[in-house]
Amino acid sequence: MKKIWIGLFLCVATNSAFAAKLEDVNVLDSAPSKDGLTLKLQVKDGPKDSYFFVNVSKTDRSSFDKLNLVIKKLKNGNDFKLSLDIQSFSISPPGSYYRSEDVSFSAAELEE
Repeated sequence: MKKIWIGLFLCVATNSAFAAKLEDVNVLDSAPSKDGLTLKLQVKDGPKDSYFFVNVSKTDRSSFDKLNLVIKKLKNGNDFKLSLDIQSFSISPPGSYYRSEDVSFSAAELEE
C-alpha cells in the first residue's frame, strides 16, 4: 500500500503546474483561431524541444496591448524582451495551451 501512495505522489508531483515568470520568450509561430490568435512560444533559454501555446482571444480586454507587445518582439527580435507571467505553467508536456486571460504580458527594450 505504501508503494501505491508513493507512486501516486510521484505522478502528481511530475505533472504539477506552478506559477511562473517566463523571461525573454520567443515567438515561434502564430495562427488565427475562431476566437482570436494562437501564439506558439518558447522560453529563449529553455529546452529547444519545449514550446507552449497562448490563445489571445478577442474577448480578452487587454488583447490589443498583448498583441502589440508580440508585434514589437517580432519586429525587434533580440533587442526586445517579451516576458510572460503564467499562473499555472508546466514545462512539460510540450504543446500546453494557456488562455490569454490567465497570462500577463510585459516587455522591455534592451539597450545596446
